[in-house]
Amino acid sequence: MSEIRVDNVEKEYKNLVFSGITTFSSTGSVTLPVGTEAQRPSSPSVGQVRVLQGEIGTYAMEYYNGTSWETV
Repeated sequence: MSEIRVDNVEKEYKNLVFSGITTFSSTGSVTLPVGTEAQRPSSPSVGQVRVLQGEIGTYAMEYYNGTSWETV
């Protein structure tokens, strides 16, 4: 198994791509992208995950299923 240890990723490296199984083994957290429907990726890929920012401060996690965005 390959292992990549990352302590801090600078903002200029926005497109890290991992294949296979990615494991996070700390007790911290992962920050997902947050945005409105208008800010969704223009060409999404199956399995992309983000947080949808709705009206009046509501939030929902969503994923792209290959056809549409679905909330979790």
